[in-house]
Amino acid sequence: MSERANDTAEEYRRYMKGKPLNPHLTNTNSTIANEFPSIGEDGPPPELITSVDPNFTPKDSIPSNTEKMTGGTQDPTPESGPNADLDVGEIEGGTFKVEPLRRTGEDANTIRARLLYQSRKRGTLESDLLLSTFADDNLGTMTMHQLQQYDLFLDENDWDIYYWATQEPTPTTMAYAEGAGPEMASPEAQGKDITPGEDSRINKPAKGEWAQTVGTFKPAYRPVPQRWKNSEILSLLRKHVIDRSAGGVEITGEGETPKVHHPKGGGLGFMPELRNFDQ
Repeated sequence: MSERANDTAEEYRRYMKGKPLNPHLTNTNSTIANEFPSIGEDGPPPELITSVDPNFTPKDSIPSNTEKMTGGTQDPTPESGPNADLDVGEIEGGTFKVEPLRRTGEDANTIRARLLYQSRKRGTLESDLLLSTFADDNLGTMTMHQLQQYDLFLDENDWDIYYWATQEPTPTTMAYAEGAGPEMASPEAQGKDITPGEDSRINKPAKGEWAQTVGTFKPAYRPVPQRWKNSEILSLLRKHVIDRSAGGVEITGEGETPKVHHPKGGGLGFMPELRNFDQ
């Protein structure tokens, strides 16, 4: 070692070698879905995470990215803790688990009748409207495999189903992603009033296809767990939301020309009348 080295260099080198490696964060590690350990008012930078929690494992929305980047030395998803996927029957912050009922020996007509009831009798108005209209449009044409998959899907929490079917991740702002100047920051980040001259306590009615249900409350984004990511039943449910969208959904067509996909529209409206799906 050079004679000009600091007299604490050897001790610091020994300390760094004995410290757990900091987790690798890919560009698909969401800082919205991940709850990072706290060191005070702000979250810790990546190089200090293991100083706070040596066992911290971030959740990657695309697990293969973490496996590819780290050569399999880092788990892409934690097995426990606030960042782990909730299992069926678990709720955020809860200390108990409700095991779902599993029925066997039912024929297709019995399954359709039960799923119709379960789609209409949920725990929230949002999920009542979403699933009752979905069942009315799809139960009559679903295959036995799709019915079984939908049966398992209905065991999930009502708010989770609503989030997964209707929400998209909040995009990262340029100010955070590119380090833009203060002029690019939002008004509230600059310490300015969002709507000068208006009383911020007055809530205006919400607009759009969810106006009759969502009010002025915007729920936080909840990532889809691996057990339902890219599943057929979730794709059908999201397509149902697009089809029912009151304002239509802009989809890029041939030649990159945007077109409005709006076959039914009008929002979810009301819970449909009961139908007999016996075949």
